Amino acid sequence: MKLFRTLALALIALDAVAQGPDEPLIKTGTQEVMLDVVVRDKHGHLVNDLKPGDLKILDNGVERKVQSFRLLLNGEMTASPGTAAERPKAFDPLQQIRLVTLVFNRLDLNARRLAHAAATDLLKNEFPQNVYMSVFALGDNLQALQPFTNDRAMLRKAVDRATSGTYSEFIADSKRIEVQMKQMLGPATDGGSTGEQVQGADNAEGAMARMMLNMLQSTERSELGQAGRSAIWGLMSAVEGQTKLLGRKSILLFSTGLGVPQGMEEPWKTLISTANRFNVTFYSIDARGLEAARANDAAVDGLKDAASASRASAMTGAGTVTPAMANGLDTAMNAGQISGESALADLAQSTGGFLISNSNDFREGLRKVSEDIESYYEVTYNPQISEYDGSYRKIEVRSLRAGLHIQARAGYFALPASWGNNVILSPYEIPLMRALNESPLPHSFDFQSAGLHFRGRRDQSACSVVLDIPLANITLRQAGGQSPYEGHLAYLAMVKDTKGEVVEKFRGDVPLAEAAEQMQASRNSHFIFTRNLTLAAGRYTLEAAVIDRTDNRISARKSGFVMPAAPPSKLGISSVVLVRSVRDRWQTPSPDDAFQIGDKVITPSLSPVTKDELAALRFYMMIYPDQNNANKPELVMNVSRNGTPVGGGSLILSEPDASGRIRYIAAASSDKMEPGNYQAEFFVMQGTETARETVTFTLN
Repeated sequence: MKLFRTLALALIALDAVAQGPDEPLIKTGTQEVMLDVVVRDKHGHLVNDLKPGDLKILDNGVERKVQSFRLLLNGEMTASPGTAAERPKAFDPLQQIRLVTLVFNRLDLNARRLAHAAATDLLKNEFPQNVYMSVFALGDNLQALQPFTNDRAMLRKAVDRATSGTYSEFIADSKRIEVQMKQMLGPATDGGSTGEQVQGADNAEGAMARMMLNMLQSTERSELGQAGRSAIWGLMSAVEGQTKLLGRKSILLFSTGLGVPQGMEEPWKTLISTANRFNVTFYSIDARGLEAARANDAAVDGLKDAASASRASAMTGAGTVTPAMANGLDTAMNAGQISGESALADLAQSTGGFLISNSNDFREGLRKVSEDIESYYEVTYNPQISEYDGSYRKIEVRSLRAGLHIQARAGYFALPASWGNNVILSPYEIPLMRALNESPLPHSFDFQSAGLHFRGRRDQSACSVVLDIPLANITLRQAGGQSPYEGHLAYLAMVKDTKGEVVEKFRGDVPLAEAAEQMQASRNSHFIFTRNLTLAAGRYTLEAAVIDRTDNRISARKSGFVMPAAPPSKLGISSVVLVRSVRDRWQTPSPDDAFQIGDKVITPSLSPVTKDELAALRFYMMIYPDQNNANKPELVMNVSRNGTPVGGGSLILSEPDASGRIRYIAAASSDKMEPGNYQAEFFVMQGTETARETVTFTLN
């Protein structure tokens, strides 16, 4: 009888299998770095007879002594003499599970055929019982097709599903049409691009071909960016789900190329650093096979498109602006990503794996992957770090024997062990987390933050976290020439309960760019972050930090807020917030978005305001009438300045919406209001019931 196990778990619940420590492999307690190292000779054969003295470890360019050194070979653990490793012993499969994740990313017809053959060949290899595999499809998001198992029949069935479907057929049809249009127009001349040749077409067929190519090339640029973003976040999820389990973890990525679009450079670095931090190795398989080389031609043509758009822009003083002109800069930025192979190679090589490409037969490459999974050296050393400041530290593993090839991860971010529960950490988060632990908190510029309470669906307590960052406080500089003014901010916000445990964390990295003529408007604008979440009733602390990355200035603040219990039918009122602006809603309405009102979306304001900014003061709130009370609810507003009443009013409220809530904006004229600190007090009365809420604001 064939023995197999299925790990009934998803990537988000791996700790159900083996209770490993929830901490990175870089540990301050023992000051130890652990590496998985694969060594091959010049013929590509595994080398399994190394001793500690055969390897040289460099950490940030400084040689470090090997502390422990052992070979893990086909289910057996062996130690080399003179090291601190354990004596040889049999594997405990449940404690040394090796995970292999097969991820199939947006494959066209030819690629899915090659990927299917490759994955099927891989499953024919004999793996130890402690090797478990799972299958995922990666498109707009990560979809699980098979949980971790060592049942080959179940895995083959999942591979069949992952390499079939209609999406790739549409891609192939579109590519075929694009080739036909280019053939119709003929080759470009004078070193120009096909896009430039298209612009010169002066007959009906040429005009239609130009239209079709513009549509396809615009779609390709858009899809390149979207596919890159989706892939990076999906792969991040795949890595994050495996962080709680010890042992070697490998992700085999079957893809037709992977681009890192503009604005995704930080998440890309975070993906690689997180994989290295938690011992996850990527192996990239370019499923285009021999067609991958042709993708380089597309990248060259993309750069020609950008050059032709630049020439056209220079020659066109006025008149029609073509799509190529409008997208010239984006084309130049993205052209180098069209082939996608460089990013696939970077991901693999930076995490200790390798790229398989430029071949229609992946068997030899996957045979080496199988060997890597089964046989490798586990090496530890003391990096002798005096301060774990989160900086990136480069690792080099060199062989003192001639002719050997080393595979090992390229580096890591030195993080304190106390941050082990923060699984995905971007580099920009590290100074922000440190700032929140300082006393007193740093304050280089002003920003505001708040936790606002609302009543969610089914009478749950809903919270909206808001950050309000005036862009006048963020440095914008001109890089030179006619380039726009550029800046960069990043933020981190954590909601903590009364035990000090993080219940929600939000972060973001925001590049800024403004043309010179827009600078004044930009200086008067704000970056407003809002996020809705569900919280139990109780007291919470919102910790927020913002960094001006241009000048490396940081501000941090902490504030408390209370989430009241939400009775099923009693009269209630939400937090009240000053309205900065109201814009049209561009997305599908969400009942969980506290700031949607009809076909509009509210942008809240927490910072001081001026009369020039706001023609009138507007306050947004939600009122929750008592559905068992027949009386109409009434709203009363009183405004005071420095404790002195300055005005007020009252009105009968309209009927609630289908969810039983009244979303309301109350307005007050600011014409006669002097600068100062104000408090607006709101009472909702329904018969004998009363609910009250206040908001403070500053008028400059």
